[in-house]
Amino acid sequence: MLANDGPRPSEEHRGHEILYVAGERSWYTRAADAPRSAASYRSAFQARRAIDAMLDAPPAAARGKKR
Repeated sequence: MLANDGPRPSEEHRGHEILYVAGERSWYTRAADAPRSAASYRSAFQARRAIDAMLDAPPAAARGKKR
């Protein structure tokens, strides 16, 4: 383990938890009562930006039949 790879406190951003996994040196996001995301981030800042992008994106349009 690297000297600067110790545990770091998790934080909350817009209802999602941002947590650090020391062995992987990566940050992950997790919604309430959900498993951690598959995507990893190099910093807590990038994880916050990913949460913002996900929450601020317009909802996907329902796909219907084309006539």
